[in-house]
Amino acid sequence: MASTYRSRFLLKQLTSFLTASTLLLVLNGSLGGCASKTMMHGHSIDEVNLEKIQIGKSTRIDVLASFGKPSFNGAFDSGRIYYISQKMIEPAGGKKRTETRQIVAFTLDSGDIVTAVEIIDEKSARNVLHLDEKTYTPGDNFGVIEQIFSNLRRQRKD
Repeated sequence: MASTYRSRFLLKQLTSFLTASTLLLVLNGSLGGCASKTMMHGHSIDEVNLEKIQIGKSTRIDVLASFGKPSFNGAFDSGRIYYISQKMIEPAGGKKRTETRQIVAFTLDSGDIVTAVEIIDEKSARNVLHLDEKTYTPGDNFGVIEQIFSNLRRQRKD
């Protein structure tokens, strides 16, 4: 009889331990998602490699060897290549925001020799306003009957 009570006691302790462990794991997992996140995007532009690039002496090949493939090339054969580096922070339950951004623009002449290096950070760049308004298009604000007649008119023209 004593062994029955002892086994029930041990079973009760085991289930209590497993329940507490499971609850602790679930709580830890759910709180782990509440931490802020820091993300790095783009190229890692370090000062050592940037100092190796000399205006009038370095070529496109030197730039590509130091920094890799550019983020994008300038439009209309401008002879510019751009490298973007950005650090973003996403607070717990919030929207992502850019903490630091750096754009390095290399200007190359027709012989692929570096003629200028420009460093643009988030303070010297232009701000672009984002509008949350809609641009209405035909059909976007039609009712059911207007859409039916619009489709009938379209079929008669074809």
